[in-house]
Amino acid sequence: MQRPRVLLVDDDQRFCGVARSLLQEDFELRFAHGARAAEEISAQWIPEIAVVDLGLPDGDGIDVIAKLSTLCPGTSVLVLSIASTESRIFAALRAGACGYLFKEDIGRLRRAVAEVLAGESPMSPGVAKLVLQQLRGSPRPIAGLEARGTLTTRELEVVDALRGGLSYGEVGERLGISTNTIRTYIRSVYDKLQVSSKTEAVLEALRRGLLA
Repeated sequence: MQRPRVLLVDDDQRFCGVARSLLQEDFELRFAHGARAAEEISAQWIPEIAVVDLGLPDGDGIDVIAKLSTLCPGTSVLVLSIASTESRIFAALRAGACGYLFKEDIGRLRRAVAEVLAGESPMSPGVAKLVLQQLRGSPRPIAGLEARGTLTTRELEVVDALRGGLSYGEVGERLGISTNTIRTYIRSVYDKLQVSSKTEAVLEALRRGLLA
C-alpha cells in the first residue's frame, strides 16, 4: 500500500530531523530547504500534504503556499512555523493553508498530518482561539495571539543572547537553531515590542521587565 506523500518545506535541519523521526514510519517524505526547491520538487512529485515554514532563506512561505495551491491544487498545506502575529497567521490561511501549528507544538505533527488527510484543520490552541475570536466578531482588536509585547520563552532566549552582543549566527549556534530561524524570531520580537533594532529590542525588554 502506497504511503501518503508529505513534503516538508523548512531550512532548519533540527526541525527537519524531528519531523523525519515523527513521520517517516507512516508517510513518504521529501524535504525542500527553500521556496525554489519546494516548487521544483512539487512540479515532479506531487504531495498529498505540504508542511511549510513561513520563514525561508529564499522567499516567503506564504508565497510558497499560494504557488502550491496553483501548481498542486490537490495538495493540502499545513503551516509549521514560529510566526505568531495575527497578520502572518491570516495571510497564510488566506493563501490556502488548512492548518497552522507553532513549532513548539511539533510533537503534534504526526497527528496533525493525519487530521489534514482526514479533511480536518489542525491548529495550535492560540491559533484556534484567534480564529474563533475573529469569526465571532471579537469587539476588541487583536494584535497577535497574546497581548503585544508578550514574548515566548524562545523569543526571550534570543533577546537575552542578543544582550550579550552575540551575532545572529552565534545566537543560533547557542540555541541550536538556524540563523534564518533566528531572523524570524527577531522579526516577531520587533513586531511585538514595536522596535526596529536589536538594541531597542533589548532595552524595551528590560524596560518591561521581561529580562532578569
